[in-house]
Amino acid sequence: MSTSTPATDNETVKKKFKGDKTQCSPSRVLHLRQIPNGVTEAEVISLGLPFGKVTNILILKGRSQALLEMASEEAATTMLNYYISSTPHVRNQPVYIQFSNHKELRTDNLPNQARAQAALEAVNA
Repeated sequence: MSTSTPATDNETVKKKFKGDKTQCSPSRVLHLRQIPNGVTEAEVISLGLPFGKVTNILILKGRSQALLEMASEEAATTMLNYYISSTPHVRNQPVYIQFSNHKELRTDNLPNQARAQAALEAVNA
């Protein structure tokens, strides 16, 4: 016989999803979580292309995360709504997407951004 109550189970679920930010205000920037190690900029960009122009990308390799900036808030919202009901996979691994707290990405002075910019130019050409 289980001693847990529905209230206790609900609190456990809330704690597990405490970091879930799908309720953040809409933004052009999307936060992608659980991306596979060694993922390329092109693989991440390909998630956003069906929804509009991707204007910037930042991969946080040590954290298995990425930030993807779309050309418009509407494109980002459409992308998020689609992937909420149909979880995307990269290299057979599910990737989770939510709005970022950032309204835009400023990556001009970051090291290693030349490769990301080259990938963006290649897919947008």
